Amino acid sequence: MNKLRERCKIGFWWALAAAQIVFLCLVALRAGGAVIDDDAGKVYTHMMAIWESGTLAVPDWRYITTMELDCTTLLALPFYGLTGNPTLAFWCGNVILLGLWAALLALLVRRLGGSWARGALAVLAVLLPYEFCAVGYWNMLFLNASQYAFKVMLPLLLVALLLAPDRPRRRDWVLLAVYLGGVFLTGLSSGVYVAACGLAPVLVLAVWEWLHGRISATPYRLVCAGGSVVLTLAGMALQSRLGIVTNATSMTFNTLDTLRDNAVNCVIAFFRLFGLVPAEPVTVFSPQGISLLVRLAAVGGALAVCLWFTVRALGGKLPPALRPGRYLAAIFWWNLGVLLLTNTRYGDPYFEYRYHLMGAVPVLVLAALAAPALAARPVRLHRAAVAGGTVLMVALALVVNRDGVKAIWQEDGTFGVNGPEREICGIVNTLDVEDVIITAGSGTTEICGALDPTRRYITLNSTEEGNMALLTWDGSYMDTDGLSYDKPAAVVCTIEEGVESLPAYLANQCVEVGRTSQYIVLRTTGAPLVDGMTGLPNGDEGVDYPDSTWYTYTGTMDDTRRLHTDPAGGDVLYTPALELHTDVRITLTCDTEGSGTVGKVQRWQRDGTLAAEVAVPAGNAQVSLDLPAGRGDYLVLVMDPGVSATVGPLYFEALS
Repeated sequence: MNKLRERCKIGFWWALAAAQIVFLCLVALRAGGAVIDDDAGKVYTHMMAIWESGTLAVPDWRYITTMELDCTTLLALPFYGLTGNPTLAFWCGNVILLGLWAALLALLVRRLGGSWARGALAVLAVLLPYEFCAVGYWNMLFLNASQYAFKVMLPLLLVALLLAPDRPRRRDWVLLAVYLGGVFLTGLSSGVYVAACGLAPVLVLAVWEWLHGRISATPYRLVCAGGSVVLTLAGMALQSRLGIVTNATSMTFNTLDTLRDNAVNCVIAFFRLFGLVPAEPVTVFSPQGISLLVRLAAVGGALAVCLWFTVRALGGKLPPALRPGRYLAAIFWWNLGVLLLTNTRYGDPYFEYRYHLMGAVPVLVLAALAAPALAARPVRLHRAAVAGGTVLMVALALVVNRDGVKAIWQEDGTFGVNGPEREICGIVNTLDVEDVIITAGSGTTEICGALDPTRRYITLNSTEEGNMALLTWDGSYMDTDGLSYDKPAAVVCTIEEGVESLPAYLANQCVEVGRTSQYIVLRTTGAPLVDGMTGLPNGDEGVDYPDSTWYTYTGTMDDTRRLHTDPAGGDVLYTPALELHTDVRITLTCDTEGSGTVGKVQRWQRDGTLAAEVAVPAGNAQVSLDLPAGRGDYLVLVMDPGVSATVGPLYFEALS
């Protein structure tokens, strides 16, 4: 009878866990192409660039936080190669990821001494979509690029490996190889973050256990520990050697000005992670209020289990069967300590609460493992607790999944989160253009690029000088080369800002071709004449205009961005200190009347030393000067008194 009851319990929980996995797969498939948020759009375009370039380190790519390799990118790559559909590719990758989650959590709970039923309970608890937003629980772990999935999985896998038998089997060595590969990859992609916040507490506790004779230092465990350190450093070293710069290692301690607010918001952020802090007032006994109460009971219960477990562990009163769970508690408390000490309020005005994922998932697993021990005696209390816990988990699954679906299929009739971007792509697809210039912000650009991989989408952003220049937040620097936009292009601006927000040289050559609920879509009659980055920081060719960012001039600019100089002459055009990644030849066209020489182009060094000078002949003349890489030299165009000139763009050509 006991065996039958246990089998029924195992079957029940694994059926719920399997149903949850199927649910997540079906929702993601049905919602594909409608739930691509800003961050996901960046990873989608990056994944496509990796495939097209044939290398994980895409040349001339601008990275922001990480290299975006320790997420679903690598799982999606082969499917993108087969289908050419990035949305379908990431869906396939996440299906595999959900299977990996289930296998890892089941293995971990079994290694921690839990039953198969508790393993299924852990799978269900972790795989619930507690919150749907760009940096929320669902999006970070199971949807789109799942940017935090592998970061959170690695510490859990390390715990499972350290708890392997003293004489590990072949599959343990295979898992160890997978783990070490993941450590190297996350060191390469995300720097020290995973090692500092997730792996470190596990290794510190393992050393403590070894010092107290509770585990032995087998060769297998030594490889786990040593490999974690060595391969993290190796990944970081390779990133540095490749010349890749990310913000992954940017961690700063709180100051007196930030400590209090950071600490308060850190605690609140743990509940935000599970969707427990609504943005608008909610009536307690409304459907949304009931959902919050169920979530609060479950999350609060998990925290209570973690606190009970920690107190018992510190007091030496923890049941022997539960002692391995200390690794999970260690991850939670360590990560919480890091978040309390460091300032993580730079993006979200309250707290970057996705950072709690590293500790929150172990808390859920610990609750699934240890909750039954809270009411082991008497028998009636145990049965009541089991029944109540079962009802709570089923209710939690129902309300969380319901809320997740409602977040995508919204009550106002909208579907997903990128409807406006899909409307843009719908209009652009009717135009004969290859390039789309968007002034509405980086997020719109990357989402459109993910939805429409057949075109190049780029952001035209305001500069500190009040000009507008091409910009990429997470993309190829080559796309910011204004010279490559040599054909008519589409231009997108918001209805709120209007066409008047565009530079005159661009607005005057644009014709409106369509509108969406939020955007105006235009088409240029010729090359858009847009600015790229000043100088030639990347690539082999580039172009600047006399009114480009940081340039100064005397005279007037026309709609074709040509400078008409003042006949008084003198210094009519200054370039800024030019950023050059290689030796460069700069050529400008100067059109004047008269004969002989009418001026000169000078090259000045940063210290004010005149380094070179070339005469400007009369007529429609091209004047060239060579500049060395990286010295910050600048050019000055000097015209003779009484000479009016029409000055065209400055063209940059690499000499090597």
